[in-house]
Amino acid sequence: MAKRVTILDVAAEAGVSRQTVTRAMNDMGDISDATRRKVLAAAERLGYRPSRFARNLVTRQKTHALGLVVASFRNPYFTELAGDLVEAAAERGWQVVMASSGTEAEAINLLSNQVDVVIGHFTGPDEELLAVAKGLPVVRLETPSALPGVHSVEIDLRSGVVEAIRTLRERGARRFGMVDSSYSEEIGGVYGPSPRRGWFEEEVGDQLTAVVRGEESISGGGRAFARLMERHPDTDAVLMFNDLMALGAVQSAHALGIDVPGSVRIVGVDGLALGEAVDPPLTSIAMDRKGLTAHTLDIVEALAAADFARLDSINRVVASKMLWRQSA
Repeated sequence: MAKRVTILDVAAEAGVSRQTVTRAMNDMGDISDATRRKVLAAAERLGYRPSRFARNLVTRQKTHALGLVVASFRNPYFTELAGDLVEAAAERGWQVVMASSGTEAEAINLLSNQVDVVIGHFTGPDEELLAVAKGLPVVRLETPSALPGVHSVEIDLRSGVVEAIRTLRERGARRFGMVDSSYSEEIGGVYGPSPRRGWFEEEVGDQLTAVVRGEESISGGGRAFARLMERHPDTDAVLMFNDLMALGAVQSAHALGIDVPGSVRIVGVDGLALGEAVDPPLTSIAMDRKGLTAHTLDIVEALAAADFARLDSINRVVASKMLWRQSA
């Protein structure tokens, strides 16, 4: 276990007392500007982030805070999850500070002096997250972690994909298509198949018609679904990358005169409440958001109990479950 940089490390680096570091970091009096600058420079070199618990002793406050990097406020999955997390954190006495600014690094940097731990759907490798967090522990949501200081809560989505396909077969589906996310291409990267696509293709085998890519939006899902059905009209079951895109697929099917679920069954991923608002209501592989938030906060409290030392990775897994509605 490698401990995070402490106030004593900063004091030794700057050649001052612990009390002087405290005064400098909290902008208190009885310290010269030159000494303050020396202490702050030492803290920056070491990547020191003062514990909010220690800061609370100075300011007489008794609040704990976690930072949540929201991938997109435009996607209702992330906003629903943020709402669940804020509610669950409040019940445990934690405040939540949210950011969704530019890159992951920018968002983490924005939060770094306000919170004790950072949580989010991060895409960068553990090494990069540790470097930008500068001493803060990190909790990844839905992707695994391996390095000390980076922890994770994953969702077993693979079992949900397998269950969906097997049940669709039982209901008569024989020709399976998928719409995958083109997110990496949209931000200037090179497309890489999502894990969902790999699980889907493995399970459907030679019953696959095609996989097309689409933008992660209602309109993007609708356009991609239309391309898939135009090229492969024999497709009778479609897995959409997420519910937002699946809503667009249902709308597109109406516009094209395709009966859902009579001619094609449509399945999304996320389990959004918004899925009830379309006709027919959307079948979805639902994420257990309550389980996700509970495990996340359990990790946060374990880190707090260890004074936010750089612990070996704590990893948790929550299940997904099928939410069968009328679209499939």
